[in-house]
Amino acid sequence: MEQVLERLERGLWGWPLLGLLLGAGLFLQLRLGFRPLRELPRALGELLRSQKGGGAGVSPFGALCTALSAAIGTGNVVGVATALSLGGPGALFWMELSALTGLSLKYAEGNLALRFRFRDREGRAYGGPFAYIRLGLGPRYTLLAKSFALFGALAGLCGVGTFVQVGSVSACLTALLSRWQGALTVVKLPWGSRVPLGALLTGLAMAALAAPFLFGGMERVSRVSALLVPLMGGLYVLCCLWVLLRFREALPGVLSRVLEQAFRPVSVEGGLLGTVTAGVSRGVFSNEAGLGTAPIAAASAEGISPEAQGRLSMTATVFDTLLICTLTGLVILVTGAEGAGVTGALRAFARGLPLPEPVPELLVCGILGLFSFTTVLGWSCLGSACLDELSGGRIWPRRVYLGFYVLTAALAPLCSPAGVWSAANLCNGLMAIPNVTALLLLSPRLCPKRPRRGAA
Repeated sequence: MEQVLERLERGLWGWPLLGLLLGAGLFLQLRLGFRPLRELPRALGELLRSQKGGGAGVSPFGALCTALSAAIGTGNVVGVATALSLGGPGALFWMELSALTGLSLKYAEGNLALRFRFRDREGRAYGGPFAYIRLGLGPRYTLLAKSFALFGALAGLCGVGTFVQVGSVSACLTALLSRWQGALTVVKLPWGSRVPLGALLTGLAMAALAAPFLFGGMERVSRVSALLVPLMGGLYVLCCLWVLLRFREALPGVLSRVLEQAFRPVSVEGGLLGTVTAGVSRGVFSNEAGLGTAPIAAASAEGISPEAQGRLSMTATVFDTLLICTLTGLVILVTGAEGAGVTGALRAFARGLPLPEPVPELLVCGILGLFSFTTVLGWSCLGSACLDELSGGRIWPRRVYLGFYVLTAALAPLCSPAGVWSAANLCNGLMAIPNVTALLLLSPRLCPKRPRRGAA
């Protein structure tokens, strides 16, 4: 199964999908007159004023933090380390490029999310790609909306939302314990498999902590995210800046390697395609630009215009990829701790932070735990919203889905890391196809018509 998933992932994340994502981002920049780039400073300035909405419900800041909680996860650390090990230093360049083109995709998603959304019986707003596909493109595109909802529900349940996040934290804890003790207590499962006790307890603890919040809906998750996302992001950025300050003399050489190997990869599997694929796929996995997850959270925001929500949605890409992923990549490269997954990340901060062992590793594990926890919460809202689209908004399917969601979080450490990452990337790519198609078809709605001369 792991080999099948890996082959499917490689087939999907080839030049066609890469071209669709990068090309759509560039097309929207041109169609909008580079408005996303020009208005980025304004968007960052409006961020501080977005913490209060215009009434009851989710504030724009809360909606942004919910989207960030789903986007900022272990992929920002573990995924970047894996991208550098697969694609070399040049993968960091393509990760940045995917973020810059992703600004226009995020702007379009946030804008359309408020232009086309539904209201439930209590008057609360909800929506996402399935809403702007159905309302903006019409009944002929219902199958496109349903396909996005199906892939989104699967991504939350079997990919990005649970398995990747909890699995990465349990792998981090396992690596840490094995370094301290040399051996781990192993639990033999009924079907014969053996799992470290620490990994098993990590999944159970994450599921138990997340369960009370999952059933509270978007409003409860947005309040928790608004508290934890700035805290964990700020702590991680400070750690990265501390490392880069200590290794500042190595920075010019690292930046030179990144630019040089972006187009001339050295001893990288797959050559240039391998470098581009590693960078773009991990960049998209991180910032989720074009996947359609951010507009599900944005659709619940109150007291903000579609244009302002589009600008606010762009800032998620800035914080997620242009800041956190970039800092992670530079920390790994300047410390010379290049290696796949958790191992590379732990080694980088162990070398970079001037703290007694094992404090750096504990700090990284704690931050990864927070990243994972908020992503599990955020994706519970996104996945269940997609399921609501498939089930017609009935309550019992959502409850069943969330029950399985908690179960998959608990069982995540039992799964193969390679297979989990392949499944997550597959779901990401399958979500991107219907969403980006809708963004391109609805792009004329993003350009306000100028009044004719002489019109009142």
